[in-house]
Amino acid sequence: MSFTLLTAWRDARTQKKRLLLCAISIVFGVAALVAINSFGDNLRSTMDEEAQTLLGSDLRISSRTPYSEAAKFYIESLGGDQSRETRFSSMAYFPSTEDTRLVQVRAVEGNYPYYGEFETLPAGVRVGDRSEAIAVVDPVLLALFNLKVGDPIKLGQQTFTIAAEIVEVPGESAFAGLFAPRVYIAARYLEATDLIGFGTIAFHRYDIKLPDGVDADAVAEQAKQRLGGERVRLTTIAKRKEDLGQSLENLYRFFNLVGMIALLLGGVGVAGAVQAYLRGKLESVAVLRFLGCSVGAACRVFLWQVLAVTFVGALIGASLGVLAQVWLPAVIGPLLPFEIESFVSWPRVLEGMLFGWLIAALFSLLPLLPLRKVSPLRALRASFQPRRQFDPLVALVWGVIVVLLIAYCSSQTETWWHGAAFAVGLLVALVVFTAAAALLRKVLSLVAGRVQSYVCRQGLANLHRPNNRTLFLVVTLGMGAFLIQTLFLIEGVLLSDTQLVDDANEPNTMFFDIQTDQLAGFEDIVQGEGMTIADGAPIVAMRLEKVNGRTVAQIKADPTSDIDNWIINREWRSTWRGQPSVTETVVAGEFAGQWNGFEEPVPISLEDGMAEDLRIGVGDTLTFNIQGLTLQCKVSSLREVDWKRMRPNFFAVFPEGVLEGAPTWHLAFIRAPDKESLATLQRKVVQAYPNITAVDLSIVLDGLRDILGRVAFALRFMASFTLLTGVVVLASAVITSRYQRFRESVLLRTIGASAKQIRAIMAVEYLAVGLLAGLVGALLAWAAAAGLAIWVFETDPPVPIIATLVTIIVTTALTLFTGLANSRGISNSPPLAVLRSEEAG
Repeated sequence: MSFTLLTAWRDARTQKKRLLLCAISIVFGVAALVAINSFGDNLRSTMDEEAQTLLGSDLRISSRTPYSEAAKFYIESLGGDQSRETRFSSMAYFPSTEDTRLVQVRAVEGNYPYYGEFETLPAGVRVGDRSEAIAVVDPVLLALFNLKVGDPIKLGQQTFTIAAEIVEVPGESAFAGLFAPRVYIAARYLEATDLIGFGTIAFHRYDIKLPDGVDADAVAEQAKQRLGGERVRLTTIAKRKEDLGQSLENLYRFFNLVGMIALLLGGVGVAGAVQAYLRGKLESVAVLRFLGCSVGAACRVFLWQVLAVTFVGALIGASLGVLAQVWLPAVIGPLLPFEIESFVSWPRVLEGMLFGWLIAALFSLLPLLPLRKVSPLRALRASFQPRRQFDPLVALVWGVIVVLLIAYCSSQTETWWHGAAFAVGLLVALVVFTAAAALLRKVLSLVAGRVQSYVCRQGLANLHRPNNRTLFLVVTLGMGAFLIQTLFLIEGVLLSDTQLVDDANEPNTMFFDIQTDQLAGFEDIVQGEGMTIADGAPIVAMRLEKVNGRTVAQIKADPTSDIDNWIINREWRSTWRGQPSVTETVVAGEFAGQWNGFEEPVPISLEDGMAEDLRIGVGDTLTFNIQGLTLQCKVSSLREVDWKRMRPNFFAVFPEGVLEGAPTWHLAFIRAPDKESLATLQRKVVQAYPNITAVDLSIVLDGLRDILGRVAFALRFMASFTLLTGVVVLASAVITSRYQRFRESVLLRTIGASAKQIRAIMAVEYLAVGLLAGLVGALLAWAAAAGLAIWVFETDPPVPIIATLVTIIVTTALTLFTGLANSRGISNSPPLAVLRSEEAG
């Protein structure tokens, strides 16, 4: 042991720069894992500490419809301190500025929140504490319309005075009022607004602080049995924490997979750097063997070196990860309903560092194990080459790497096979790049000699000659380009849905809650402003009672049923039309546009995704309850709906002649030419019909862009680790081949080649490698992004023509620039320096 350690130390002192290259490849991969792992502990710790404030009460009972008298009696019998809230969207009118804005009205009664503080500015303002009509509003309203505390705000028929602005609401993120700013009023003034009526989409909830010692989860389980037919949702602190934790865990796991990508790429870089380093140590191993050193001792000399330098790389990466962690709360924090407590989780830092070191060590073994085959004869005869044989130990290391990769990726996804598929996809990509490099070498060995240009012939020949770096460069460059481009394409898929309003042919504003007797007057106002209704639809509210003869209660009580409760609990808002709309395509059955009014079941058309969720198809039956009347229906067709189009889209469409007599309200879509015209229209509509609500779709999409933009930035932040790893690996590959290029250029100079020709030869070599890596990487990235878009995000696959060209150009240019930059000075080296010295360069 002492001999091998001492020999390793003595040899390493003269090889510091080359050994450093073996370490630096894994730095950014380890940094990514450490940053994410520590941040994950921050999230879990904060959720544990803020568990009660995530809900603000012990038990919440919420419903999309008003509670029945029986439900209210039972809920109030649970005791404790109870609060109520009715939440709905409406237009607010500001008399001082004559502006209007869609807001989220929250009519509250009681002392909620029971945990945490409802913070306002000025402090301590609670709408339920005052007898006068006051409102507490989101600060965005004050900023948008230059309002101040004391100004009036009109909701329906009731005028309120702005008493304070919201600072923080327990359990809500900074984006809670992004689409519709929040306005809190006292519940006793709700009737005076005259905004709650037929067609109003409102949400109701009870928040209860149970007596001390009462188990909220046990109460919720009992209430679930008693209120099973009431279509309510029960949430406890544990349930809220579980739901939020699951969402955050998925985000954390995804980021961890991205970090694993950087680490995997770094591992490939370590293998290449170690291979290049050990290539120059073959004679040293042969000498040690010739002097009587055992195979194990000779290999351990370099094993200690590799383990030491990769440990240093993991240590540096862990340090960078600790620094990088401070950025993640700033990016993701506003998306969360609590403020993240940021601290360094040293156990997770140690875990990430050791795991990165393990990956680096395993990849280092791949080029290290063949040293066992070095014969002592090589010390006497440099040209001696042993016969290549299958090495079971190398195969075992590869097997461990594959198993470890699959196991790690599987642990980072909710469904194990998703992670396994992710890992297999990465391995397939490695195989594809390896095959591409092998194919390139084979083709060049056949055609390079036929190229007329001397410079091109020599540059292309360097890619298939012995000791070439083609495989290493293509794999590392290609994997980097593939992974980074995939991330950017997925970001584009996520953000593409927010570009719809920019289409000049699409509506950009939606009006809803238009009552039938208001429709003509509404149309007159729209036409008076020089606009037209681009699209619209009548809407009838209904409840699902049976699916293929099974009642909703039976489905909910069936433990084997996999139909989500939200589907059978929801209130369906359906329409009727004589033919499919421009956003619908019939994919199964026959669309029924007319009904004779006598026979049941009534033929209806169902959205294909909803049919899949209900586990039904064409010919199956549904029973709906429409304002107390039961209607038997049969699925006559399935439609594929383009939900991205800003049009009236529905899960269920009835034929004409069925719903016309039912209580109906309408929605309308228009396209306003500019914001000023839209503001004027909204003001006139609100003044004439306060119950009609307008949604500026551009504001909604701007909010989505903001949220997705933060997620995209976080993706870019994590992708930067992969990008930096790719650059480091590329530079490492070029530097490790510098000595070989140095000798080749000297020999070319000796036979008369100019410095310009030598630089051109190297340029051709790096250009060919970069072009192949960029091309294959871009194509694989498109395939991966298309698969994710279709099967995960259920949207159209990207058509990245420009992105593909950019990837190829950037990868090629980066390879060329890095290669020539790290090879500078080689073409100008005097031949005599190498011819006289074996150690030149």
